[in-house]
Amino acid sequence: MSSCWSCAAAAPADELFCPSCGALQPAPAGGDHFAALGLPRSYALDPAELERHFRDRSRLLHPDRFARKTPRERRLSLERSTRLNDAYRTLREPRARAAYLLKLLGRDPQAEARTLHDPEFLEEQLAAREELAEARAEGDARRLALLATGARDRLRALEEEVACALGPAAPGPEALDTAVRALVRARYYENVASEAEGSPRTHG
Repeated sequence: MSSCWSCAAAAPADELFCPSCGALQPAPAGGDHFAALGLPRSYALDPAELERHFRDRSRLLHPDRFARKTPRERRLSLERSTRLNDAYRTLREPRARAAYLLKLLGRDPQAEARTLHDPEFLEEQLAAREELAEARAEGDARRLALLATGARDRLRALEEEVACALGPAAPGPEALDTAVRALVRARYYENVASEAEGSPRTHG
């Protein structure tokens, strides 16, 4: 519980408005993207539920609703709306949501990618890069399309690994390791697919 800044009444920390006076409340200290949307901290979010929470809160927090309120409430509306939009942009995309959740759990895939020792993956990278370079140099449309399709298939498989690893309510260290490795690989295969799809294709 916390005190409403407007009337000093007791208000639950996760309430948007004071139940006594109806004033918009500041975001609770230490809140994350899940809290901003009023959702549990979980990878396994239902897209429709996520969308519903975002739309409902967007309507409640939109600055236009506070045009005639106090300067403080207008500022809080803008701050909370901005935070809500940031949260939605992150959590609606599965890999971004996974990376964000891992950071909350003390892991950072982007930072760990620089020190991750994975010889098998290194060989995969070198082979894929060599094949991509050859196909681009030759302008081989068919080969580039096959590379893009293969990378997208690999990407989907890695996203399934992430979902399985982070699906439990409290994933253990091994599951977190799996999710980190899968996200690092997924980022690479996303780049391969994008490059293959965006390469000039002159024949094939």
